[in-house]
Order: sequence, then C-alpha cells, then structure tokens
Amino acid sequence: MPIRIAAEDNWPPFSDSKGQGLSELLVKAAFATQGYQISTVVVPYARALHSTRQGTTDACWNVTRQQNTEQEFTLHKIPLFTADSSFYYYRTPQPYDSAAQIPNGTVVGVILGYEYGDLYEQHKHRFQLVQVSTHSQLIGLLNGGKLDLAIFFDDVLGYYLHKEGLKAQHIQRGKLNYRSEIYLAFNKENPQSSKRAAALDAGITELKKSGVYQQLLMRIRSGSP
Repeated sequence: MPIRIAAEDNWPPFSDSKGQGLSELLVKAAFATQGYQISTVVVPYARALHSTRQGTTDACWNVTRQQNTEQEFTLHKIPLFTADSSFYYYRTPQPYDSAAQIPNGTVVGVILGYEYGDLYEQHKHRFQLVQVSTHSQLIGLLNGGKLDLAIFFDDVLGYYLHKEGLKAQHIQRGKLNYRSEIYLAFNKENPQSSKRAAALDAGITELKKSGVYQQLLMRIRSGSP
C-alpha cells in the first residue's frame, strides 16, 4: 500500500497548488529506491500537519526540524533540502538580525501553521501576528503597507513575484531570519513510521550518490520544468 502523504498547496517551487515540485520529486524518487510508492492528498499546510498528527495521513512534507515538530512527529535524519526565510518590509528595511530584536507590538505577517525557527517561536507572543493562508494574501498586505514586516521563504517569494507576476514594488528584503532544514514528518503513533523514516534516509543517500539529487535540486531552483 502506498504511503499516504499530505502535500501542501502553497509553497512553490517546493510544493505548488497541485502538490507538485521539489518535495514530491525527491520523496517519490528516494522512496522508489527502497521499494516504496507514495500517494498524495493536496491540502493547506496547517491541515497537512493536522491530518498527520491525527493519523488520517501517514506523513506530510516541508516540515522544519525544530523543538515542537520533533516532539509532535517522527522525523528522518537527512533533510530533504534547506530553505532560507528572511524578514521583508514595506518600503524601508529594518536592521533586525533575528526575531529577538523585533520590538514588542510589531505587526508581523506570516503563513498560518508555518515554522520559522525556534527563536521565532520563543518571541512570536510579543508581536501582533497576522496569519493568512496564502502567499498572495501576505504579499498584498505587505505591499499595501498593512504590516510592519512579513516573513517569507526567499525561494517561495521569488517564485510568486517572477512566475506569477505579482507586483510588489514596495517590498524590501531585510536580513536572514532562519535557514530551515526541511523534512517529511511522519505520524508519531504509526508503528511503521520509524521504518519508513529510515528508508527515506537510505533513499536520499542513494539519490545523492547517483547524482540524481543534485540534478533535481538544480532543475527546480533554476526554474526548469
């Protein structure tokens, strides 16, 4: 039986509105080397996390390794890839080096359910959080001056601005927020999860040895189909 994976619908080029992108390519190829197949159900990210916690799906992808995700899910050891998130501002970048430096009461826009690192988790209670479901919403809010700052993953924002043609003339990039290691997160209660996580690690190792991993990464990040 295929491993049932909740694929988020809002994180291109890693997982687009059809659940397709780098995450699907890597996970499918890695599992195939170990004799596994996958099936996907495409849902918003917060729902992907929920369905995996509840066990209605076996796993979900694009999860950052941090304290809360390690507690809630079974994670494999070798990350699928890394993704940088940065602070973005309306017109004027601020010199904040980390979430710890953002002043109390700052209006911060984020995507509902996303992980932005342990430091962000520790300080988010101090902010006026505006949580939305889509990047087009978040881009519109920041570009319209409705937020003091937003946190975007750089590759994802670049995709929406260049591939989708969204206008963002007032958005300015600040400093790096966090370099996330991205994983497939498995349901913690499923007795097959540890075995599947080990198989995925073995598959990723095979892809790297064969050069397929590097080819897939370059293909997606260069914008090739």
